[in-house]
Amino acid sequence: MSNVLKQIISLKTTLWVNSFIYYFKRLWLIGKWMPDSLYSNYSLKHKLSLAAFVIRQLIELAGKPLYLLFFVLVPGLLLTESRQSLQGHSISLMVNILFFLNCLLGSFGDSQIFAVTRDKITIIKYMHQDARSYTLAALALKYIPFFLCYLPFLILFIKLLGGTAEQGFFLWIMLAAFRMMGEAFQLYIFDRTGKVYNRNMACSWTIIGVGLIGGYLLPFLGICLPASVLLHPIMTLLYLILGGVSLSYIITGYREYEKKLPRSIDLNFLLSSILKTSSGSSFKEVEIQEKDVEIPRSLKPHSSSNQGYAYFNSLFFARHRRQLLRPVYYRLLIVGALFAASIVLLAVNRQAAQNLSANMTTLLLPFFVYVMYFLTVADKACRAMFYNCDKDMLHYSFYRRPDTILNNFRIRLLYISLYDGVIAAALCLAAILFCLLSGTSIFTPDMLLFCLTILLLSVLFTAHHLCLYYIFQPYSESLKIKNPFFSIINVIMYVLCFLCLEIRVKGSFFTLGVLVFTVLYIMTALILVYRKAPETFRLK
Repeated sequence: MSNVLKQIISLKTTLWVNSFIYYFKRLWLIGKWMPDSLYSNYSLKHKLSLAAFVIRQLIELAGKPLYLLFFVLVPGLLLTESRQSLQGHSISLMVNILFFLNCLLGSFGDSQIFAVTRDKITIIKYMHQDARSYTLAALALKYIPFFLCYLPFLILFIKLLGGTAEQGFFLWIMLAAFRMMGEAFQLYIFDRTGKVYNRNMACSWTIIGVGLIGGYLLPFLGICLPASVLLHPIMTLLYLILGGVSLSYIITGYREYEKKLPRSIDLNFLLSSILKTSSGSSFKEVEIQEKDVEIPRSLKPHSSSNQGYAYFNSLFFARHRRQLLRPVYYRLLIVGALFAASIVLLAVNRQAAQNLSANMTTLLLPFFVYVMYFLTVADKACRAMFYNCDKDMLHYSFYRRPDTILNNFRIRLLYISLYDGVIAAALCLAAILFCLLSGTSIFTPDMLLFCLTILLLSVLFTAHHLCLYYIFQPYSESLKIKNPFFSIINVIMYVLCFLCLEIRVKGSFFTLGVLVFTVLYIMTALILVYRKAPETFRLK
C-alpha cells in the first residue's frame, strides 16, 4: 500500500505543478519569461512537487477553521441572536450544525471510495494496480490529514463557546465515526445494487435538503439537538463501535474491490475540484435537445430586424429558452416565496415588518447582495454558449477575429442582462409592494437606493460571469478543465458577497459602498474584456 500511496502523491503533485506552469505562463507580462524547458526540468519540478504537497496540506489546515467559522460559528451566533430559546445553548447549536452538515450531509452525500479522479483512472485503469491497495491508500491520504487538522480546531471552538476539551474530543470522534459509517454504507449499497447512490440526483438533493434543514432551519425554528445527548459518553462509545465496524468492513470485510470497483469509474464524473467549486454543475444540464431546435413562430427572430451576429445570437437564445428561461421562472418563484414570507411577517408582527420596510438598505440589502449572487443565470448561460456554440465555432478563424469576439460579447451581455434584470425588477417590485402593505412611503431615498442597488447588482453579476468567460475562456474542449485563476476570482467574489452578511453599518454608507464597488467593477471588467478577450478567447 505504501508504494501506491507514493504513486498517488507523485501523480497529484505532478499534475498540480504542470497545471501551475501552464497557467502561470499565460499570465500577462510575467508568463512570457517562463521557458517551455521548465516542463522537462525534473530537478526543479521535484522541488516544486514537494512544495505543492506542503502548500496543499497547509491549505487543508487553514480551511478547517474557516469552515468552522463561516458555516458553524457565525450562523450559530446569528441564530442565537434571533431566537431567545437558543440563548445559552451555543455548544448544542454548534454540535447540531456539525451533526447535520458533516455527519449526515458530508458522510452520506460524498464518498472518497467512489470519487472519480485522474490519479484513480491512471493507477487502476491504465497502470492496472491493485484496486484494494489504491482505495485504502486514497482513504488514508484523505482522512488522516483531514481529521488531524480538525481535532485542535474543534477543541478550540468548543472552548471558545464555554465547553470543555473533552466535549471537543467527543465531537471529533463523532465526525470521524460517521465518515467511516458513510463510506461503509455506500460500499455496501454498491456491492448489493452495483450503483453509486449519491450519483443519483434525487438522492443527492434529498441528502442536501436533510442536511440544510436540520443544520439551519430547525434551529431557526427553535429546535436543536442537545449536545448532552449527542456527546454523551455512551453515545460516543456507540460511535466508536459503529465506526470501528465500518472501518473493519472497508479494510478487510469487503473482498470485491478488484472485481467491482473498476465498474464505478464513470468518466462522466471526472470533474476537477476546481470545476465543481466554481460552476457547481456539469455541462449536461445545458445540453440542447431535439425539441429545442424547433422555435415557435412567436419567438422566431426576423432577419429584417436582426442581421449578422445579432441574428446569430437571436437564434441561439431562442433555441436555449428551456435552459435559460426556465431558471428565470424558478428564480421568480423564489422571489414570490420571499414576498409571501414578508406577508406572513406582516400578519404576525406588523411592527417588525414596518421597521424592516422603513430600513430596507440597512437591514435587507446585505442579505440581498448575497442572494443576488445565486439568482443570476449568467454562469449557466456561459456554459450553454460554450457547450452548444463556441466549442465548435472557435475552430473557424473568422469567429476568432477581434471584431467578431467583441460584437458577440456586446450582444450576449445585453441578452443575459435582460434575463437577470427581470429577476432584479421582480425583487424591486416585491420590496415596493411590501412597503405599501406596511404603510411605508416608497418615495424615499432609502427605497430609491435599494432598488438602484438591486438592479445594478444584476448587471454586476452578469458582467462578472460573462467577462471572466471571455477573459479566461476557462473550459477545455474536453469539458473537464477550468482555468484556476477563473475559479479563484469566482471564489473571491463569493466570499465578498458572504462577508456582506456580517457587515453592520448604519445609514447609507454600506449602500453607497456597494454602488461604488459595482460601478468600478463593471467598468474595469468591460475594459479588460475589450483589451484582453481578442487574445484569450480561444479554444483550449
